[in-house]
Amino acid sequence: MELARKAVWLASGLSLGFTLCGSAIAASNDAARLAALQARVQAIADETAYVEAITKVQRLGRSFGYYTDKGYFGEAADLFTNDGSFQWGVDGIYKGKARIKELLTRHGGGSMKEGPGLPFGRLNLRMQLQPVVTVAADGKSAHARWREWGLLGQYKKEATWGDALIEDDYLNDGGVWKIAARHYYLNFEAPYQGGWASLKPVAGDWKSPVAKDFPPDALAPKTYAPFPTVFVPPYHYADGNLRSIQSRAPVDSPKRPDDALGKLEASADAKELALGRAESARAIENLQAMYGYYIDKGQWKQAATLFSKDGSWEFGQSGVYIGNAHIESALALTGPQGLEQGQLNNYVMVQPIIHISPDNRTAKARWRSDVLLSLAGKGRWGGGVYENEYVNDKGTWKFSNLHYYVTFWGDYDAGWAGKNFPMDPPSTVLPPDKPPTVVYQSFPKLQVVPYHYNNPGTGKPWAGE
Repeated sequence: MELARKAVWLASGLSLGFTLCGSAIAASNDAARLAALQARVQAIADETAYVEAITKVQRLGRSFGYYTDKGYFGEAADLFTNDGSFQWGVDGIYKGKARIKELLTRHGGGSMKEGPGLPFGRLNLRMQLQPVVTVAADGKSAHARWREWGLLGQYKKEATWGDALIEDDYLNDGGVWKIAARHYYLNFEAPYQGGWASLKPVAGDWKSPVAKDFPPDALAPKTYAPFPTVFVPPYHYADGNLRSIQSRAPVDSPKRPDDALGKLEASADAKELALGRAESARAIENLQAMYGYYIDKGQWKQAATLFSKDGSWEFGQSGVYIGNAHIESALALTGPQGLEQGQLNNYVMVQPIIHISPDNRTAKARWRSDVLLSLAGKGRWGGGVYENEYVNDKGTWKFSNLHYYVTFWGDYDAGWAGKNFPMDPPSTVLPPDKPPTVVYQSFPKLQVVPYHYNNPGTGKPWAGE
């Protein structure tokens, strides 16, 4: 009997010990899970700030264009830090808001005496397009590359095309993003009559009349020649810096325990995925813009590295090329690496509609490209639509399928209505891996490129022809 009581006592003690021990382990596990969850919440906040910073920098650059369009040069100068700088081509560097305001006023045809706005008949449209934005890890600074396409002139007197590339440095000034330094690389200002193809090589000093009347505060660090010479402004994302096309790597969400903490963890999983998809959309904007900048300057190797190893490239009716090496060779059919003097190959990437897959592993996007070409003194217009597919390769976005549908090719002088050109057939020098996936004709025939997305208003897919 005594032995039985001792056995019961011992069993009760062991049971209580196991219960206490289990409770301690559970509490320890909960504490570890809670600490991990808190770390994830902070990481989500940091990543949210990164995505928001990209949007704010894009908004800043576009605001500059809208202000200068209408002659609000003081408003444009206020986008800079107090000690900000503006390098205008080879003219030199202007420092401080007051000097930047006067620089923009003089180039834009405004008046420092009469205040904001433009005089009657002055056109100063400076579209800020195709940004590639890279935000520093600490969120305190950023860089961006922009394309400026200008429509300039004076009523009844002159009309001019403008083309420039911009490299900006930005600072987060107490939560407000501002331009710290703008490096404005003018490529050309060409008369409407004759266009960019009529430009002749520039020899010697080609500083603008503004610089001669309004000297800079410092010399430009590097000189260069404008088009028809081919000049490549330095990229802020060179030397393997791929941060601008990276996002959260795709992962499978684990099954969470069915408790209060598990529900919070599952909620964090969903928010991470949603945030990763938003970051991926920004990365794809950067990827497409980078591709455009590389092919603009005939940098075929750099452009081909933006594709996955089994990615494909299809242009018009030229057929399908597969793999990085074959894509590079196909791009090189356009001209030599770096292009030849007098060759313009501008593919402006605009009007994106981007859709990221629910699991953040793939994406699709539609883009419009307005094209400015010249070769051997002959200018061309072009236009078309991209319907592309992308893959998230361990956190770095790449093209899995780039498909450019040609809308038209037209002579510069006669226009697309007066003289158009047919698309090139598949090359006999470098045959494609596959024939064109869609057989069609360009303008004047209408070709409707299939939409990868449903109608945003009705939710219904495109019905087709």
